[in-house]
This record gives sequence, structure tokens and C-alpha cells, in this order.
Amino acid sequence: MTRAVSHPWSAPAAGRPVVVGVEPSQDPWVAREAASIARSLGVGLVAAWIDPTHMVAEREPDGSLDLVPVDSDRDEEGDEAPDDALFRRLAATLDPTGVPWRFVYATGEPARGLRAVADEADAVLVAVGTRRPGFGFWMNQLVGGSVAGRLAHLQHRPVLLIPARPHGAADPGAPEPA
Repeated sequence: MTRAVSHPWSAPAAGRPVVVGVEPSQDPWVAREAASIARSLGVGLVAAWIDPTHMVAEREPDGSLDLVPVDSDRDEEGDEAPDDALFRRLAATLDPTGVPWRFVYATGEPARGLRAVADEADAVLVAVGTRRPGFGFWMNQLVGGSVAGRLAHLQHRPVLLIPARPHGAADPGAPEPA
């Protein structure tokens, strides 16, 4: 069993935040663009990963979650919680923006999870990244539809799509190489 822990705001945040859906394999461009939008609105950013590969076994009094994999045959690698590496990547991406942010980890179906996070935060909008076209994208659309499409039907907030960077395009928000 692994444990996921809540992460507090990086700094005090004003107003209703922007919620952005994040995932481990996602281009940092999406989080950086969502931070830019939050900055322009003068609000904070909630980066939320809704992990469909785990479920909550127990909620601890300190707010942490004891997790078990959905696939009982799956080996959990090491002692690191599934959200630790993503939190570190987000910190490296979002801390330099100066936008107050926090990371929220939840389990379940991504659209419903993002809706719950947005409801809890009273978000001004929910942002999600798009995927690059290809066979995997096509299969995802065929089997489950898009997270953005499901979000648009599940809740009352605006849903903002952040397009994937074109393959090979430079990330203008990335820090300059040293």
C-alpha cells in the first residue's frame, strides 16, 4: 500500500482559482500555460491529477490517502507514492512562474474527479490539455471520449482546452538553458 499526501498552497492565493488537469506523462507546457492564464486573472492555480490506476483504501486523519492499485496484479515499485514524482515536476515547472499553486491528488475517473476538485475549490474555470493526434488519441476518443467533452457535460464552469505544442516546437515558457 502506498500513501498520497495533500500539498498546501505555495503562497497565499486570491480569488477563485483555475484548476488544471495534469498527469505524469503530460508536457509541462500545459501547466505553464494554465499558470499564465491564472496570472492574467489574478488568481491561483490548482494542479489536479485524477489517478485512474489507484483507489483509496483509507483516508487518514491527517488528510493523507492510503492507496491500493486498481489492478491487483500490478507491482508497486518502491516506496514512492504515485504522486511524488509528478509533484516534483510541477514544482520545477510552476515555482518559477510566481503564481500561487497547489497540487491535488485524487483517484477515479478523470472528468468526475476534476469536477469534484473544481467544486471544492470553487474554481473560475477548468483547463485541460489536448493530446497529439495519432492512433492512441483516436482509440482514446473511440473508447472513452475526451475528458474535456465529459467535463463540459458534467459541470457548470467553463472548460478551457490548452492545445498540445506542435511536435518539435520550442516551449517559450521554459527556462533558458544554462
